[in-house]
Amino acid sequence: MLTSVLEGSVSVGPYPELAGKRVLVTGLELQAGVDVARAFAEQGCRIVLHTTASGAEADAVLEMLAQTASELQVYSDPLTDIESATRFAQTAAKTFSGVDAVVNLIHLDLKALTAEALDGDFEAAIARRLQTARVITRIAANRMRLTWCEGSIFNVLVSTPPQTKAETILLSMARAMLASMTRSEASEWADQAIRINAVAPVLDSAEAGACLVSEPRVAALAMFLASSRGRDLSGLVFDLGLVEHA
Repeated sequence: MLTSVLEGSVSVGPYPELAGKRVLVTGLELQAGVDVARAFAEQGCRIVLHTTASGAEADAVLEMLAQTASELQVYSDPLTDIESATRFAQTAAKTFSGVDAVVNLIHLDLKALTAEALDGDFEAAIARRLQTARVITRIAANRMRLTWCEGSIFNVLVSTPPQTKAETILLSMARAMLASMTRSEASEWADQAIRINAVAPVLDSAEAGACLVSEPRVAALAMFLASSRGRDLSGLVFDLGLVEHA
């Protein structure tokens, strides 16, 4: 019920209170994350962006963001382990002397994940995919606490469509583990007025290929949660509709 109510009330419209806010967006790729970063940029936010995308199209995206964002700082070093994620998160959280909102895009290649988990340790394989977002969530939340900031952290699971029963199981497990992480972190930081939420694909047996969350709706929800309107929402995993990338 909560999700259906929000779907009718959130939109990428004017959020004047977000102007000048410090927003960290991680995991941007050309196929996912551009709408999210653009939505915050168009509100005049100061954006710290992590992306490993390169080439002419990526350059065009960064130029577009730079034209509308109040400030834009881009980092591109790969986040391959806890150490590199920690170093980046510490740097990003201090870039504008703090951070007000975070959006982490977590990319899940189910085919690669299935191959990686052939030894049967599915939970460990999924945990490795979530660890960067978990590290960034904790470091950003701690920075918000230290700077007395009532912030929003939003983790977005982006997945390839499952093609086999094994991939379907892995996606279901990833949703469950993300939900557990979200509830745990939200509880940990609740007394600091730091809100932690997530969104994940829903499996619909009637539409075998439909499992990727619609990015415009994710962008709208990210803005809503970062604004004063989302102040009372935390510990939730949202389902906002499904689309396939072209």
